[in-house]
Amino acid sequence: MKLRFPPAWVMVTIGLILNVMAIVLTSQVLDKMSSGIAMLQERKEANVYSMQLAWNQVETLERKREALLLHLDGAAIKPEVVDMLTGQLYQWVGTELPPIDIKYLPELMGVIDAAQDAQRELIDELYLDNLGLSETLARVEEDMAYYKNIAVFLQIFGLALILARDLSRRSLPRRDV
Repeated sequence: MKLRFPPAWVMVTIGLILNVMAIVLTSQVLDKMSSGIAMLQERKEANVYSMQLAWNQVETLERKREALLLHLDGAAIKPEVVDMLTGQLYQWVGTELPPIDIKYLPELMGVIDAAQDAQRELIDELYLDNLGLSETLARVEEDMAYYKNIAVFLQIFGLALILARDLSRRSLPRRDV
């Protein structure tokens, strides 16, 4: 019994379909995944930038604390200095302040501490968000590698089927007329 293969045009057609599927896979699925990765990376970078800004705010609040302590060394503070300190401190803490006076020093320090704690909590939240984004990025990149491998397989198998047509012609015995 002789083994029969499908006609060459069927093999070529299947090969072309597989190559088209590989192209669609790379152009649609992988491009969509790449844009998703880009968005996740941008969000991650924005979080890092926000963390840097929050940390700068914590440090600035510490400088404000030092300035406040320098001015509250026991001597009388001029009203214009009190106004300046109040304005500067209010911009950084964003809440109502007790009067700038040595007798309110614990309350002033508490306001600064609360503002710093809020910024540290923001940093923690952004850091945890970045950890989640890193895990998501790793999964998406793993999926991309999987789809790339499928696309390469489809291309190679499709080309093999197309080449099979040429090989089947060469393997047939020649008929001399």
